[in-house]
Amino acid sequence: MAAVAPANAGPAVDLQGLAAMVGLLAQAGGLDALLGSQATESRDKRLHIGYSEAAERLNIPEKWLRERISTLPHRKFGKFVQFTEDDLHAISDMHFVSPGARTQRDDESVLMALQPSKRSRKRS
Repeated sequence: MAAVAPANAGPAVDLQGLAAMVGLLAQAGGLDALLGSQATESRDKRLHIGYSEAAERLNIPEKWLRERISTLPHRKFGKFVQFTEDDLHAISDMHFVSPGARTQRDDESVLMALQPSKRSRKRS
């Protein structure tokens, strides 16, 4: 027959398991490291970034950003233009290209090409 453990042995085993888990967490650098918050700590804590860093992160020329700022998502504090992480993702998503897929914008541009000019020709 198998040995029967005393009724109070259950919680003691759980405490030993808990102690082992705490030891493992201490070795791993804490619960935050296991949950991934260590990656966010290494990231820049600034809420907004300027033109130069935004252009660098998007891998585009800063001039391109400055020329098209009126059509791009951004934040403006007085005369200062700033970008958030969400703004950079939105800018990237705005310029997504899927070869072979037709969009409504493509259909509209085809229709615009078929419309006659509003300029009148001079008759001699």
